[in-house]
Amino acid sequence: MIRCENLSKLFRDDCGIKNISMDFSPGIIYGIIGHNGAGKTTLFNCIQGLAAATTGSVSHFGLRTSDDKNFAERRRKIAFLPAEDYLYPKLTCMENIELATILKTGRNKITDETKDLIQYLDVEPYLHKQFRDCSSGMKKKAQIVVSLIGDIDTIIWDEPNNGLDVISNIKIKKLLLHYKSKNAIILFSSHVIEFLENFADRCVLLRDGEIVEDKAARDIDSLESLFLGHLPRGEAADWPAR
Repeated sequence: MIRCENLSKLFRDDCGIKNISMDFSPGIIYGIIGHNGAGKTTLFNCIQGLAAATTGSVSHFGLRTSDDKNFAERRRKIAFLPAEDYLYPKLTCMENIELATILKTGRNKITDETKDLIQYLDVEPYLHKQFRDCSSGMKKKAQIVVSLIGDIDTIIWDEPNNGLDVISNIKIKKLLLHYKSKNAIILFSSHVIEFLENFADRCVLLRDGEIVEDKAARDIDSLESLFLGHLPRGEAADWPAR
């Protein structure tokens, strides 16, 4: 499992995440929600080992992210998808995929599984376009393909819905269910309440860097009401105001 123990990552003005202790187990889909600035991306960066904890620790199957030498190899098994674009803008989508294949697997040729992903997500029409010239949806799908290259046992996706149409969202749901069936650890964040409510096994609500709710989805009557219930008075006011 992935274990966060008293995990804090603080920036100026005391922003970030604070004293998070939680286990993320295989075969469970965790939906992470929270307002902008709640700490979702910071949490993911710490779990992925891209940000060092101020205090506390993160471990994957007993291996700490701070163990740089050994965790670098462990990271190859993590499908990490940040919210922001991260592929090389002047390379084509195919060149980015080929480069990621070399870096993550040591192979010079993409695998049949990657070819299947390219076809499944309909990336083929723009494989030879420079990444910077692709639409937001095209970029997101290419980055999902890159994230899943290799022998993946953990998925950490930050806002995978951004820029995707209805069909693509259905397809990524099926992808995540496939990896759940393979007993992967799956964490993803989304501002799309309906996507989380009908799909995640557990919903984790962050507020001001802290976990304020961690519930099985089946025990939540309304995720929207749960979310709004933790907002400051007046922030979720009805419209019109008068």
